[in-house]
Amino acid sequence: MKERFDLTGKVAIVTGGTRGIGLAIARGFKEFGACAFITDIVKRELDEAEGFHFIPCDIRNQDEIARMVGEVVDRFKRIDILVNNAAIGLRKPAFEMGKEEWEEVLRINVTGTFLVSREVGKVMMNQKKGSIINLGSNYGSVGVSQFSAYCVSKAAVIHLSRVLAVEWAKEGIRVNTISPSATRTERTRERLDDPGLKAHYEHIFPTGRVLETDDLVGAAIFLASDASGMVTGHNLNVDGGYLSRGEF
Repeated sequence: MKERFDLTGKVAIVTGGTRGIGLAIARGFKEFGACAFITDIVKRELDEAEGFHFIPCDIRNQDEIARMVGEVVDRFKRIDILVNNAAIGLRKPAFEMGKEEWEEVLRINVTGTFLVSREVGKVMMNQKKGSIINLGSNYGSVGVSQFSAYCVSKAAVIHLSRVLAVEWAKEGIRVNTISPSATRTERTRERLDDPGLKAHYEHIFPTGRVLETDDLVGAAIFLASDASGMVTGHNLNVDGGYLSRGEF
């Protein structure tokens, strides 16, 4: 049974992988035997002993995406796993949001995810096998005040995964979404550790706490591995029971 989760010999790409959820997932993949490529818009210092391959890539740029994918294929001749984690958030009242701000969120979170999926999908199609995991959010399933662009973008990512899953299933490509609830990262830690907000989340989360980045790793390994061979088009909520509550 354990070998079903084994990723030995598999080649993975994680976008936005130099910190937070992306880095945690990349570390999990390596722990289970995969060769992990991390891409990000800027290079951040990583522990060289971890042995990650880093390729700079701005997912707003089609040429950079093609170059990044080409580098991975030139080196390893295949891509088995893609995690589309790169994204931005924006908290702003709808009346105050500029058109450019709205479009930038969708450009990175939705169009960027689509462009990387399409480029990597071409490689997986030739292999007749591959797993694409897109990072959604609980905010893609509920309306949250002052997060209009972000909520819409994550709802689009969830549905994009379903569409690509249907379109590419016969090519051996599985496409799924992991949707976390509030997760403590370098970017969100200060806000989530605020005593008032911390008490709020302890109240609304059945588990009594927000997520840590490592809470997403098991779901990613499952969806990347042969253990989920018949799972595609699925949105896996990793949220401490948040969406299962009858009241908010």
